[in-house]
Amino acid sequence: MPFISLCIPAYAMGGKGAAFLAQSFDILADQSFADFEVIVSDQSDDDAVAAVCAAYSDRLDIRHIWNREGKRQASANVNNAMRHANGDIVKILFQDDFLNGSNALQVISDAMKTGGDWLLCGSGVSRNGEPVERAMVPRLTPKLKFGKNTVSSPSVLAMRRTQLEFFDEELIWLMDVDLYQRLWDRLGDPVILPATLVVNRVHDGQVSASVSPDLRRHELRYMRKKRPGRLGFAAWLEYWRQLLKAR
Repeated sequence: MPFISLCIPAYAMGGKGAAFLAQSFDILADQSFADFEVIVSDQSDDDAVAAVCAAYSDRLDIRHIWNREGKRQASANVNNAMRHANGDIVKILFQDDFLNGSNALQVISDAMKTGGDWLLCGSGVSRNGEPVERAMVPRLTPKLKFGKNTVSSPSVLAMRRTQLEFFDEELIWLMDVDLYQRLWDRLGDPVILPATLVVNRVHDGQVSASVSPDLRRHELRYMRKKRPGRLGFAAWLEYWRQLLKAR
């Protein structure tokens, strides 16, 4: 069994998905750490992503899984990939993101081998292949669950498979912060690697760019109902601030 399972939710992404995936595979094929598998859950209506997986199959341990009948959103698609993971560590890597440097998986592996049930690493952003900027070290706060994302995208997350949590498939905008909060509640503080090991690609087709005010309001209220009971002042303040922003 591999030590790390990289779980990638994939779709056509307006014709860019296959190219983004190929660029990420080039970086994965150059990793100094080799004990990993790649699981691609594919919701594309064409064969472009599948063709990229086939083209790299001699350089990477790739399992391409069709998921055309599943719910067409990231939370359901990445959950499908995670259900097929065999590794001790389940590492999320979104299709339009990529690892930063050839030593990224080695650093994550070394950290998880010293203990801890889940891990968050530093990230940055890149626009159209430009140098990485806006380095971000993950930080957990009471405001997290209502959209104050001080962690970054799901691509910074790794979990021990014995402690696996799945994304809530009722959520799109808040799918990541909800999962971070649930892991934090159940497992305590994560291992945090400050180094910028993941790059979030900024592009026009990002899901976050198409989130409507109606969806924001719906998900904020859903999260409030999902977490009944007393909330601290900071969490309440963030809840109302986000509702006002979504007007």
